[in-house]
Amino acid sequence: MEPTPSELLADLYGHDQDAHFDSKQLRDGMAHQIPPAQLDKFIAAVEETGDSTVDLETATSLLNGIH
Repeated sequence: MEPTPSELLADLYGHDQDAHFDSKQLRDGMAHQIPPAQLDKFIAAVEETGDSTVDLETATSLLNGIH
């Protein structure tokens, strides 16, 4: 069974729930986990937040909002 986007992000962020990643780190960490078109939309959504880095909760919310 395929892991959910939330599970993939949880793996990326690990046990550090307060970690913040920038769009390059997220792209590198998710590149082999989700389809390229979905990844591009996710990274665009991250960059649209205006923050240089995002936390797990924000990244999860953005990824879940992409169809």
